[in-house]
Amino acid sequence: MSSNITLSAATRQNLLSLQDTANLLATTQNRLSTGKKVNSALDNPVNFFTSQSLNNRSSDLSNLLDGISNGIQTIQAANQGITSIQKLVDSAKSTATQALATKTTATGASATQANITAALAIKASSSAATDGSGTLDFSLSTDNAAFKVTDATGQSTTVTIDSSHLAGKVADLSKVTSDEILTEINKQLSASGNGAQVTASLTTDGRLNFQSTDTGSDASVKIEAVASSTKDVGFGANGFAAITATGVNATDGSTKAKVTAASAAGLASLATGTTTALADGDDGSINIQLGDGASKKIDLRVGTDLPLSAAATAEDVRDAINLQINNDVGLKGKIIAEANNTTGAISIRTTASGADQKVTVTSAGANDIGFGTNATSQTIADGKATATGAGSTSANSANARAALAQQFNDLLTQITQQAQDSSYNGVNLLYRGGSDPKENTLHISFNEKDSSFLDLKGVKFDAAGLGLSQATGSFASDDDIKTAMAQLNSASSLLRSQSSTFGSNLTVVQNRQDFSKKVINILDTGSANLVNADMNEEAANSQALSTRNSLGISALSLANQAQQGVLQLLR
Repeated sequence: MSSNITLSAATRQNLLSLQDTANLLATTQNRLSTGKKVNSALDNPVNFFTSQSLNNRSSDLSNLLDGISNGIQTIQAANQGITSIQKLVDSAKSTATQALATKTTATGASATQANITAALAIKASSSAATDGSGTLDFSLSTDNAAFKVTDATGQSTTVTIDSSHLAGKVADLSKVTSDEILTEINKQLSASGNGAQVTASLTTDGRLNFQSTDTGSDASVKIEAVASSTKDVGFGANGFAAITATGVNATDGSTKAKVTAASAAGLASLATGTTTALADGDDGSINIQLGDGASKKIDLRVGTDLPLSAAATAEDVRDAINLQINNDVGLKGKIIAEANNTTGAISIRTTASGADQKVTVTSAGANDIGFGTNATSQTIADGKATATGAGSTSANSANARAALAQQFNDLLTQITQQAQDSSYNGVNLLYRGGSDPKENTLHISFNEKDSSFLDLKGVKFDAAGLGLSQATGSFASDDDIKTAMAQLNSASSLLRSQSSTFGSNLTVVQNRQDFSKKVINILDTGSANLVNADMNEEAANSQALSTRNSLGISALSLANQAQQGVLQLLR
C-alpha cells in the first residue's frame, strides 16, 4: 500500500509538481483541440451562459433573414407587375387617343334614358305626413301613396304603398323609411310581367327617381296621380298633374333601321272623315323579322280580343303591334312601332342604331294596312319582303373605332391577368379575389419577439380595381372615349402612387436586412470573445508545460539518486 512506501520530501515535491504540470498540459491541449477556453459551465459559468444567450439570439435573427429576403423578392415582384401594368395602361391610352382621332361625321353624347325625379324628398314631401325623421306613417288602413307609371310602349303599372303591401316587410308601419318605400316600389314594378319597364332609385338627397330601362327617344316615363292617394312621396298627393319625360338619342351620327308602310287613308284620324281601312272580320296581320332571326307574326285581326276595332286609326294599330312586340322575348326592347294619324302611315323600326341593324316587314293577312297583302310573291318564305330597312353606320370610320374598342377591351383583360400573375412564393400584392385587404397583406418580422415588424398591405390592381371599364359602346361617341381616358389617367396615378409606396417599403426592408446581418455578426463576435481560446497563447503554454514536464522528470530522477546509492551498497 502507498502508506507503506516512504518517499523523501524532495521526491514527493517533484511528484506533485509533475502532477500539476500534467493537469495544465491536459487543459491546454483541450483548448488547442476545441479552440475554446470555455467548453462548459464548469470552466466559466458567466461567460458560458452569456455566450449561449448571444448565440441563441443570433440564430433567431438568422432564421428571420429568410423571411426578410422573401419579403424583398415579393415587393420586387409586385413592383415589376406595376411596371408592366403601367405599360399596358399607356398602350390603352394610345388606343383611346387613336380612336378619338378617328373622327366621325357627328360627335356627341350617347343615348340617355328617360328620367323623372320627384320635386321633394320623402322626408320633406308633406309636413302633415312625416315626423321629420324621413319616414311616413302607413299604420292606418286609409293611409296610402298610389301613382301610375307608364313606359313608351303604353305598358303601365299602378304602384300602391299601404299597410297591406308593407305588412311583414317593414320594421314599423308608423315609420316607414324611404329605403323601405323604394324596395316596395321596385318590387311592384318588377312583379308585373307586362307592366312598365321602369326602375326606381333614390337620389343623394332622398328624392325618388324613375328611369326607363330603354334609352334614346324611344324611351319614356310617365307618372300619373291616383285619386285614392293620401300620402305624398315627392310628387304630391292625389291631385298632381301627370309628369312625362323622354330619353335622348345618341348624337354620334348613328341611325336606326326603319320600315315605313305606304299611307293608308283608312287608318288616318277619324277626324278627317275618311273611311276605316279595316272592317269587321278583316285581317291586316304582318310578319316582323329582326336581322336574320325568326319572324314574328303580329295578329291584327279585327274582332279578336286585341284592342282593334273597325274604327281603328293608325295609332290604334300601333298600340296593338307594340303590345305583341312587348310580349315577345326576342323583340321586346329591340323593335317599336310608330304611327302617323294624319297620313295613316305605320312604321316599324329598331331601337338600336348601327350598320348591323335590320328589320324586315311583310304582310301576313288578306287586308292591306300599308305593307300589302299576303300574296305568294310577297311572303318571307319566298324572300320577297315588302320592305327591308338597314341601319346606317353610326359614324364615319365606325368600324375602325369598333376595332379599337376591341383592342382596348383586350388590353384591360391583359391588365387583369398581369395583376393575377404578379405573385411570389404564394403572395400577390397586386391582386386578391375578395375585398378584404388581409387576403394579400404581407407580414415581415424584424426581431425574434415579432415586436418589430412591417405589414405590407396589398392592393387590387386588376382592371376593375383600377376603375377601368370595358368599352361597351364600340367607342361610338367621343364622350365614351373621353370617359375611358379619364379612367386611364386615374389608373396611372394609382399605379405611380402605389409604386412609390412599394419603393419606400422596399427601402425599409432592405435596411432592416442589412441591420440584421450586422447585428448577427456582432452577436457572433461577442459570443466568440467570451469562450474562444487564444491559440497563440495556448501554443506557447503547451511548449512551456512540455519543457517543465521534462525538467520535473529530471528533478525526480536526481531526488531518487540517494536511494540508488544505498541500493549499490546492498549489492
